[in-house]
Amino acid sequence: MNKKPLTLLIAGLLGSTSAWAQHELTLVQIGEKTVERLESIKAMAERGEGVFERNGERWIRYKGTDYRLSYKNDLQFPFLPYQGGDDTPYRNVIDFVDQSWEFMMYNGGFYLMSREFGVYQSDEQGCFIEYIPASHGSKRDDGSYIWESDVIYRTETNDCGALVKPEIRSLTVSSLSDVGVSFDWLGQNETDSVTLTVTNLSEHSDVRRYDHVSAGFFVGGLKPETQYEIALSSCNQVDCAEPKVVRFTTQEARVGFADEIPTPNHLQGSLEGGLSITQTHTSVAPKGNELTGQGHLDVIMNREAILLFTPQQGEEINQVRAEVFLDGELVQTILMLPPSALAASDQPENGRMKVVFSHHAWSLPLQWDWMKPGLSLRLTDNLGREGVLSQGEIQFGGAPELVIQNIDIGMLMPPRDRNTMIQNLPTLAADYFQKIPASKLVMADYTPAHFPVVTMPNGVVYTDKSASTGGWHSGDMREAIGKAMVSTGINNANVGIVSSAGYSQQYNRRFNHITAHTNVGIYTKKDTDLPQVVVHGGSGGGGIVTLEATTGNEWSHELGHNYGLGHWPYMASIHDMESGWGWDAFHQRFIGNLHWKGDVYTQQQGDDIVPPFKDTFRFLRDAQNGGEQEYVGTISRFTLEHPAQSRKAQRWMNNGFNLDSHSPSGYVQWDQATQRYKVVETDTPKPQHVGVPVVTLLGIYDPQNENPSQIYPLVYSNYGNVFELPQPEQGEYQLEGWQPVANLTPAELESDSWQTLRMDGEQQRVCKFTFQAANGDRAVFVGGVDQSTNRCSSGRDLKWHINSNMTSAQGDYELLSKYGRGAVTYTPTPEMGEVTLCTLNKSGTDHDGAGFVVGNNCEQISGVMHKHGKTWRYALRGDEVLRPSYQVQGQCQLDVDFANGASERVALNASRHTGNESNKFHVNLSMEHGVPTQVSLHCSDREGDTELTRMTPDQNPPLDKLKGPIIIGQEYGYSQVIDMTKTFAQNQTLLNTDFATIAEFDAFVAEHYGRGVLNNGVTKAERRAGALYVYPNPETGTRDYFVMRTLEAGAFPTDQTSDQGWKYLGSADDHINFAFNPIKLNRAEGVSVEARVQSYFGVSRLLTWDERTSTTWDNASNAVFVGQIEGENHYFIQKRPGEGEAFPTRGASNQDWIWLGSDSSIQETLTELNRDLASFERMLLEWYQQDTMGVWGSDGQRGNVNDIYQYVFRGGYHYYRLKVTKYGYFPFPTDPNPTNGHWEYLGQF
Repeated sequence: MNKKPLTLLIAGLLGSTSAWAQHELTLVQIGEKTVERLESIKAMAERGEGVFERNGERWIRYKGTDYRLSYKNDLQFPFLPYQGGDDTPYRNVIDFVDQSWEFMMYNGGFYLMSREFGVYQSDEQGCFIEYIPASHGSKRDDGSYIWESDVIYRTETNDCGALVKPEIRSLTVSSLSDVGVSFDWLGQNETDSVTLTVTNLSEHSDVRRYDHVSAGFFVGGLKPETQYEIALSSCNQVDCAEPKVVRFTTQEARVGFADEIPTPNHLQGSLEGGLSITQTHTSVAPKGNELTGQGHLDVIMNREAILLFTPQQGEEINQVRAEVFLDGELVQTILMLPPSALAASDQPENGRMKVVFSHHAWSLPLQWDWMKPGLSLRLTDNLGREGVLSQGEIQFGGAPELVIQNIDIGMLMPPRDRNTMIQNLPTLAADYFQKIPASKLVMADYTPAHFPVVTMPNGVVYTDKSASTGGWHSGDMREAIGKAMVSTGINNANVGIVSSAGYSQQYNRRFNHITAHTNVGIYTKKDTDLPQVVVHGGSGGGGIVTLEATTGNEWSHELGHNYGLGHWPYMASIHDMESGWGWDAFHQRFIGNLHWKGDVYTQQQGDDIVPPFKDTFRFLRDAQNGGEQEYVGTISRFTLEHPAQSRKAQRWMNNGFNLDSHSPSGYVQWDQATQRYKVVETDTPKPQHVGVPVVTLLGIYDPQNENPSQIYPLVYSNYGNVFELPQPEQGEYQLEGWQPVANLTPAELESDSWQTLRMDGEQQRVCKFTFQAANGDRAVFVGGVDQSTNRCSSGRDLKWHINSNMTSAQGDYELLSKYGRGAVTYTPTPEMGEVTLCTLNKSGTDHDGAGFVVGNNCEQISGVMHKHGKTWRYALRGDEVLRPSYQVQGQCQLDVDFANGASERVALNASRHTGNESNKFHVNLSMEHGVPTQVSLHCSDREGDTELTRMTPDQNPPLDKLKGPIIIGQEYGYSQVIDMTKTFAQNQTLLNTDFATIAEFDAFVAEHYGRGVLNNGVTKAERRAGALYVYPNPETGTRDYFVMRTLEAGAFPTDQTSDQGWKYLGSADDHINFAFNPIKLNRAEGVSVEARVQSYFGVSRLLTWDERTSTTWDNASNAVFVGQIEGENHYFIQKRPGEGEAFPTRGASNQDWIWLGSDSSIQETLTELNRDLASFERMLLEWYQQDTMGVWGSDGQRGNVNDIYQYVFRGGYHYYRLKVTKYGYFPFPTDPNPTNGHWEYLGQF
């Protein structure tokens, strides 16, 4: 008890505290009983029961104790010293309190206070019960009193310290399923004891009572499609709140997919149950995933997840509290969502059996930055049981990152412009991210690539059609241009490789970078010389994807080949009960592994036989087993991979590097054993900049200038890597090819520019000389230089006729330079002509020498034998026989000029990568200088500089059409996807639609922005990126709409702008016409204005101002209010459910109310509408914001969607709204349904 002094009442006494139980009386209840007891004694006194006189005063004996009575028969209590006094007379009357309550005498009455929480303030603020009997002053001569005071009964609760009067506000059903329900409410304090009672209204004996509950309470085990009532009461030591009652009906019965699957235990402690860390698949356990089936994927680092906890069978659990720790430090404590709040699935409404993932799983979102080694969890239920997942008990599978570039190609014709991925990059990137075990996905796009001329690596140039017959899987341009030059070229450019062999599709993977392209070209029709357009598709692998469709299973299947996934995976071709469901974090929906629409049958693939689920749904096929069509469910356009396949994809991704600017090499790689990333030691170039806007230069060039070269039209992306590129170097040219030694200077002889071969067990300079045999035959031989004699010798292994140890005359031979171009050749005899040189490189000294290539052998001229008497011939295998080659000492380079005077020079390989084909180049340049103005390609050698090709780029490339990059995951979340959402002002469909009511507008916005769900933060409050919300803005009085950008989103901005957590879409006030629509307003005679308003809004009755607090989010959008102002009705719509000050009185809206009109103003509108046809049509056009009335056929049967047309039919004037741009005839107004696919019938004049 806390007391502060009155004039005569000072000091205080703190009694011992005791826990309050709900069966004890509250302060208010004690106050009520006190009044009841004292009034009952007063009634006894008035009846004379036990009353007697003493010394001229009236007294009453009550339970053996005498009490004086006031002049109005109120009981007066004896003097009570403050400390040590005997309060027995008080407790004799107030016998329903114990010693934890204290009496303090005052004016014949008392203050009764709790020793624990009682408070008395001098200003009569406090926490107490007050009783003061009636009293009076001196009596006047006329018998009246100078002053009188009636009896005082008062229970004061305005200052009870930490205790406040209980209050229950906003009791709502927060989640509901067929067998479970959870409740939320506001106003509960820590000291309140709250009791929840659930009653089955169909079976009143089915009553459950739960004591000491708190908000978020879950009740399971209910019956489907049954009405229940909950009663919530709250009390504390001060008072009890008014009980709240809510009724609800459980949903129709559903089957739980995982309900019959045995639940393992992943926790240590008294609370046991299974955990799933769901990111792409529900089947991912904390660890041991490699032992499940064919192996399931591990937990993905740095990617948000949903923790699913399924308790093992036992006592009913009503709440589970989760504590999240990182490296032993608590980062969050939060209630898990109950099973009734478990996310819905992607199952469509098609009349089939309803399936949910589980009836028993509790769920909790886990933030992306918690998902790393060091994470641990502790779960505690409402029964006090505790289960722990210790640090180190989660097996992570790295945080792989993936970049996918997308480009649309047209070869000898424009691209098809049907690349769905590029056209819908944000939403499809978010969709595909749900199917892959990546921590971050970068989905980027290139400007379209139109190649009117195609130069092939073999030198062929196409200008109208390819000479080959192309197909979906075939075509020379498909391979050389689409796959080799464009996709492989873009991949190479992004790892710093500037040139490669023209036909090469080698995947130089450093990090996970894939280029997907759609491709169309003109080929030669089979067995004709006619051109034929061929669309390519259906292949993937090696960092390349060639597609016709960029959604559906074609995308999933071909991308899967890049991840090392093969066809018909063993025991993983068909989903089953073990493979679990998928998860879509963007839509917060499960992706069922059941075919919701398809035929029902048992499937078999090899040894894998999978019967249908509950004989109602067949299981989905993996993408490598044919997959499924897109939109098997309501959400995804891609195939749900079997988790065993996802594990392989995870392993493939982790075999690649992650770009890391903090690494000395620029790269790191996941180490599964140590569960950490390690620095990669590699000679791979480190990017100077990652993910910046780039121009990518692609083309074909021949350093030998034998084949034509081409710089292809430039392509651009907003996401690319830029490197320190090789720069041209102008050095001194060395001698090339065969050089007579007699012509060489001493410096040239001493230089290290001569080729060598193995001879007599040592490396000697390669030389050639002419030798004449004893029989007069002459031939040229290649051998090694004996430096001691300055002669060229063929070696001891060669014998020609009778000659052996053939050597040249002193100084009469030629040396072979390291430098030159093309193959190393010589001419053994004039008859043989030029042949390709080969040299032996065998160990030991038994066989050596040189010859020329014949087929698969290294041979010599006829008659040459080796020392063992057999023909000199050696097979070309391994490194025992070499074919010397030249180093090209010339150089090739790209010269790129920009409008601002800047230029880039890039050195390219000056020799062919493969001898019989041209090279291709692939170079990324930063867009810091803008669009290049000129690009040329030069090659130079000893003979001089040659320009191979030049081109002037388009100076207005469609850079503004680029949608990427879309970066999803990690710290980016889905914010970029949200940011790409069109605002109301950008949504042409919305702008072309006319809305008359809030309900109409809300329905439109929910359908187009929220997949049918419009959250309000009270009765619907999805916490997911992309969730749609409506917000009645109290600052502006507008009805604003937002999309949640991040899960950390806080309060809505009140200035109608976006912030870090929310993207502002717009306001309903800018798009709803609250004036009455002339065609929809009842214009009949004899109808009251009130009835017309009811009819217009489709409500059964109008509400009064006193009912303003009764509206909720469930009914407010359809509620219309009426109030009397200056003798007539005015009509209003409430802006915020349950709120609102007085109606505005000046015929206008305000912050709380939308004014619709008054009886007189609406009647004036009706009078004008009914005046004549011209007046009606004028007002109709004004409402629809249309200049002139549409007339059928006047515009060639083409019009603007939502325009209004007049149709004169049988003497009447009828009106239709156009639904399409190209229309047909009006349906007859007399038809049962005069609306069709082209026209919506509105009504008639």
